[in-house]
Amino acid sequence: MFPFVRFLSGSLATLWLVACATYQPLLNSDRIEQKFGSYGVEVVRQNETRRVSSLYSLSGGEHITRTWAIVEFLSPNEPALDKEHEAIFGGASIGRTFRDAGWTIYKAPLGAEEVVVSTEDAEIGAYMHINLPARLAAWKYEFVVSREGQTFDYARITEIYHPDYLDFEDLLRISASPQ
Repeated sequence: MFPFVRFLSGSLATLWLVACATYQPLLNSDRIEQKFGSYGVEVVRQNETRRVSSLYSLSGGEHITRTWAIVEFLSPNEPALDKEHEAIFGGASIGRTFRDAGWTIYKAPLGAEEVVVSTEDAEIGAYMHINLPARLAAWKYEFVVSREGQTFDYARITEIYHPDYLDFEDLLRISASPQ
């Protein structure tokens, strides 16, 4: 799988393989914070199977949605995920909650596209502070977590991005990298 590993000797090769095995993707929340200097999450609405949230940064004291996230929970009743799911259902960030609890995160891509957000989707425009209609980048993926030999498909997530945050080319570059 990694052909150049054969050129590494003993403990150096072992260290390299451990680093690869423990690689964690840069989370959307991390990217927002890096680019805009702040990050927060607001749950717009949710029920037992679905959550819609605004991942935002602050600008002039206002929340500007950088990612509109539509989450379908796939394993809400899995006992191994109870603690994390309770925090998430209470409004916590999905990625940060699992990462901070020691889970390895993988985002299995389901598709990337540009979507037209129409004037009928006024809520998204209001949260993003943009005029509609607008062509926005969107990415759908399965959020998979693993720890101690257990792996779970936790959620199917669709993210729609503010044009000042990620455009379609940015999205293709990011989604093509290891997640």
